[in-house]
Amino acid sequence: MEKNRLARLEQSLENKQVQLEDIENELLSYEYKLERAQESLSGLRKEFEESRLELEEARRSHDSNANSDTERRLTKAKHGFAMAERGVDSRSRRLEFIQANYKELQAKLAEEQRSITETKAKISAQQDQISQLVDSMLAKAEESERRAALAKSARLEKPKPPKLKTAAIEKPKKRETISQPKPAPAVERDIDPELLAYVKREQERLTSLLADQDGDNKQTFRNLELRPSGRERVSFEFLGKNQYRLVTTVEAGRQTYKINTWKFRRTIPAEDDGTRYVFVFDARRLSRPRLVMYPEYVLNSLK
Repeated sequence: MEKNRLARLEQSLENKQVQLEDIENELLSYEYKLERAQESLSGLRKEFEESRLELEEARRSHDSNANSDTERRLTKAKHGFAMAERGVDSRSRRLEFIQANYKELQAKLAEEQRSITETKAKISAQQDQISQLVDSMLAKAEESERRAALAKSARLEKPKPPKLKTAAIEKPKKRETISQPKPAPAVERDIDPELLAYVKREQERLTSLLADQDGDNKQTFRNLELRPSGRERVSFEFLGKNQYRLVTTVEAGRQTYKINTWKFRRTIPAEDDGTRYVFVFDARRLSRPRLVMYPEYVLNSLK
């Protein structure tokens, strides 16, 4: 029980680290967007200043010597200034939007890092508890063996009384009854709230990503396979937007899953041995791909 709880905590830590990678990837994307937006706004502000100076010059020219040419120049300058002003306003709003999202992601990153630190502390405490339980069980076993040895020694030293012969009395035989096996009760899985929240976030992320019409529907891999340690390969299904999915059974313990040239190490609790798991491979950023995995039975709790 305690070892299974430790495995769940280790699994939770791995899920949090995957979530952290996703946030870090998003931050990298927004850092690029932020840089581009700042450069674009800087260029538009330069154009705005040039159009403002051009408008002032056109007004002075028209005021000093009004004619059809100066009027056309003034009209053109006004239009150019209005367009430049709208461009600056639009880019400024976009920059503010990107900055707000970037700040929100930084807050999420800090929160996830704090959560990871807490989970690591829980793992350490659980490991200490297991160590104490093992020490306690060993001490009890040694004490039990010592008492058994003392009791055996006392029995050997005590003289046995003479045995009296008595007539054997047969007991009436009981009528044998065949008991019907009781049906095993249905096992209800106790789903960890953190695991449920993780699966919900990942499902929402995947649904939102696949529904997004922006960007290309890229498929980097035509034939992508999962290679569990010591087991047969399993093929991924392409979902769109460089997302790949499969469902397969897993074995308990510390496992290594290989996808192409990448290796991912994950912990499977003992109670999930032989359970079907969902694997989602996010290949949008090949320098830092993500492997999301969770028990398939958790999806029933989201319905």
